[in-house]
Amino acid sequence: MSQTNSHHDLSDVSLSLAVVLYNNEVGTVVKLIKNLLSSTRSFNNVALFLVNNSPENVDLQNFLQDQSLHNEHIVLLTSETNSGFGAGNNLVLLFLDSDYHFVVNPDIVVPDESQIANMIVYLQAHPQVGLLSPLIKFPDGTIQHLLKKESTVFDMALRFTGLPIFKKRQRSFINLPDGYKKIHRADNVPGSFMVFRSSVFKSVKGFDEKYFLYMEDCDITRSVNTISNVTFYPDAFVYHEWQRGNRKSLKGIMTMLKSMRIYFNKWGWKLF
Repeated sequence: MSQTNSHHDLSDVSLSLAVVLYNNEVGTVVKLIKNLLSSTRSFNNVALFLVNNSPENVDLQNFLQDQSLHNEHIVLLTSETNSGFGAGNNLVLLFLDSDYHFVVNPDIVVPDESQIANMIVYLQAHPQVGLLSPLIKFPDGTIQHLLKKESTVFDMALRFTGLPIFKKRQRSFINLPDGYKKIHRADNVPGSFMVFRSSVFKSVKGFDEKYFLYMEDCDITRSVNTISNVTFYPDAFVYHEWQRGNRKSLKGIMTMLKSMRIYFNKWGWKLF
């Protein structure tokens, strides 16, 4: 039993996890399921929602159906069409009765069960926190600087063009130099791994489905901060393989620009 767990009985805490899948290889999903179920085994009540956003992928769909039939923890939700990351995650809203809800990318690996327990112990002790974001690392152990300040048009343009200008401003936007060392309130946390108080996830009605991809994590962080607190919590971590090819294609760029327009229309056009 982990050190974190030995002082806190977490067995009565219920967890749900949701992973949105899109044409993922079956082998990858096997590893993912194994990792998520083993890292939450300290908890008696765990539901792993696998959301298939690619129902036309027969191999994947058949595999997921088989998994949900043979494992009491696995719930398969199949979307009729791929309406994006947020809409896929929102399919769980109808079924959500857990205490805490995890939104997890398929390329996340939880290193051991003490990490999840550690996050839950913190949330149990801090009821004002509605969304927790742990430290996210590359598989080689280096920190991913995904924690951002509130987005402005200028900051988004700097990131989008990738130009080596206004370097101090760009570093500040991703909370450098020292924003990854201590627990603090966060304005904009990454969507690759999020831990919600389930009641808060339901209160904000999940993700805004107007976004297909990009900015939906930024948006939901702001929504949660209007009703409770979003906290960056570096005392627990996960690995993220960072599979992000879309942004460089023309389609990816157009999707990103559309998401930015939706976001600034909703929250106000803060230029600088």
